[in-house]
Amino acid sequence: MNVIIHKDINCLEKIIPEWTKLKEEFYEITIFQDINWIRCWWNYKSKQKNITPYIVEIRESNKTIGIIPFYCSLIEFVCFRFRILKPMGSEQSDYLIPILSNSYAPEKQLLLVLEKIYEDKSSWDCMDWGDIPENSFFDSFLNNYFGDSSERKRTEFCPYINLNKDVEEVKHKFDGKFLKDVLIKERKLNRKGELKLNKVVIEQDIEHVMNKFFHFHCERWANTDTPSRFKLVEEREYIMQAAKNLFKSNLLHLSYLSHNNEILAVEFGMSEGNRIDLYLRAFDIKYRNYSVGNVSLYYLILESCKEGYDILDFLRGNESYKHLWGAATKFNVKYVIFNPSIKSSLFKFFYQTYYSKQFKLYNHKFLSKRLFQKSVESK
Repeated sequence: MNVIIHKDINCLEKIIPEWTKLKEEFYEITIFQDINWIRCWWNYKSKQKNITPYIVEIRESNKTIGIIPFYCSLIEFVCFRFRILKPMGSEQSDYLIPILSNSYAPEKQLLLVLEKIYEDKSSWDCMDWGDIPENSFFDSFLNNYFGDSSERKRTEFCPYINLNKDVEEVKHKFDGKFLKDVLIKERKLNRKGELKLNKVVIEQDIEHVMNKFFHFHCERWANTDTPSRFKLVEEREYIMQAAKNLFKSNLLHLSYLSHNNEILAVEFGMSEGNRIDLYLRAFDIKYRNYSVGNVSLYYLILESCKEGYDILDFLRGNESYKHLWGAATKFNVKYVIFNPSIKSSLFKFFYQTYYSKQFKLYNHKFLSKRLFQKSVESK
């Protein structure tokens, strides 16, 4: 096996196969490893930050058997610049794991990758790898490989619902009072007209439904301390393109609740195999008294059961409404990894000091921490 580090984004198109082949021939793949998703993420992120690709390829007999698409960004601490490696998809994606062929031992592939990356330690000072599913093969590998020499911590709740074709069994797990309220609202809407869950099946419908989503999301958060990110043109363009790219890979699950042909709520997700990943949601606040967001999700769960899905994953976020649907919880973990260089050791000192319990405990007493925070700037 041979490991190559590419610093040209165009190589992604050449080495990452189409989704069908990726799913059949590679290990523990998630939708966030689809080339269309990664391409869309790169186009969006590279306009926001000065980032460079750092793409690790594993080859065997002139065949690509593994890909780890990193990118490198700069962080400034006072007068020091540090280079941080992160997996492509960070912050906008979930379940970020390496792309490894299932025809070869994954441990062997990963050992070779880490050896190569450490040989190239002059190119990076810290590896910040988040959104790894806890207790996955990759989590276990990193934990065994690095032990106490890296920082590992839980970062995000990832609630999910177990589905099956016995709809009543699934409904039995819902909070009783909550379900009763949802059904009351559903009956009120049905008395006033046709209530229906629709799924986008032709590409031409994507823009209309997504524009409804943007409108609902912006209205919902208009008078809050955290206005919708979709007020920004670049954010809308990114998610619109992501939806279209997922559609091309046959991975888009974009549905909407309509009442007398008027869209009331939108559910933007991805589907593959036996699961649906629910990525974004929004509803018309004019109908908040009818809990149309909950009614929409109720219909989506019922429809997913009928269609034979086993899992509806809410992805990151521990919002209380998810648990009213009887969601179980798993976690993501994050690894922060350093190398033996002097510069990396300096960054490790800054990092561990900043996140130490003592530093947090006496935050109000330390002007230095506030100055430290102001001096940190991502490039």
